[in-house]
Amino acid sequence: MATVFATLVAVILSFATAWAYALVLYWADRHEKEPKRLLLGLFLWGSTFAIVGAIFFSHTLDAGIGHFIASVPARRWLRLTFTAPVVEESMKGLALLLLFLFQREEVDSLFDGLIYGALVGLGFEAVENALYIHRAFTQGGWADFSAVLVLRLGFFGFTHAFYTALTGLGMAFAWLNARQVWAWVAVPIGWLLAVTAHSLHNAAMSSSSVGCLFGALVDWAGFWALAAIALYALRREQRWLREYLREEVVRGVITEAHYATACSLQRRAQAIRQARRRGEVEPTARFYALLTKLAFLKARTQHNSLAAQRHALMERLRQELAQLAPQAETA
Repeated sequence: MATVFATLVAVILSFATAWAYALVLYWADRHEKEPKRLLLGLFLWGSTFAIVGAIFFSHTLDAGIGHFIASVPARRWLRLTFTAPVVEESMKGLALLLLFLFQREEVDSLFDGLIYGALVGLGFEAVENALYIHRAFTQGGWADFSAVLVLRLGFFGFTHAFYTALTGLGMAFAWLNARQVWAWVAVPIGWLLAVTAHSLHNAAMSSSSVGCLFGALVDWAGFWALAAIALYALRREQRWLREYLREEVVRGVITEAHYATACSLQRRAQAIRQARRRGEVEPTARFYALLTKLAFLKARTQHNSLAAQRHALMERLRQELAQLAPQAETA
């Protein structure tokens, strides 16, 4: 009975922590929210296909390595520092590859690549943490359960999200600069950085207490580096709004008041609050969401190939914006 209870607590807390991180990322995406169905799909990929694939291929590779290396400590070290990072980052990265093959128009900025990668990593982390916490209870009771829970959900609760976000950033950079052939080098570089960070963490955690401290420093340094990149990406998005929506004022699609509201998160939030008080929030919310989509689409065309359908999409957006403009609140 105690084991069942411990397992249930481990699963609930692991997934709750992962979802808490996911909600923070979703909140931080201030200008254009990513589709919830897509975010959920990536999270589920990380918690199902990536986990199952990582277990299968890791065991397969370990069995193959066992034919050539007899030493058990050597095989364990190789599994931690090479096999696990390569296999796990590849299985998580496969979700991002599929995204960029079939849903790449949803990637408008570096922040999008970061959040998509992080969601895959959080799904993976939720299951892995639950498994480790459960194993700690079966091996050492509540004392080990509590220690591993604090370590994995507290100190290292964002590690897999950090690793896979690096892969997502590499893919987003390549897509946003697709006109430059060299930009696609960012894809393997992003994946390699993810594998390297993962490998350093595993190597540090399998060594002494000093090594564990080093691993924690690497992970938290990576977390704050991602936070800095996210802040840069969001500020860049705000510059895009100011730069690319000015033309829409000249065209007569939007007014100066609409432009000023769209370019300020504070004003946009105020306009939506005003619309909500009137009971007609949908036209205003959709209006500013479409304005953001139009600005980002125009920004992408500066560095990416511009297909004919994008011209058509821009015109459709302008037509809908013109219809919504009289109903859209300003601040």
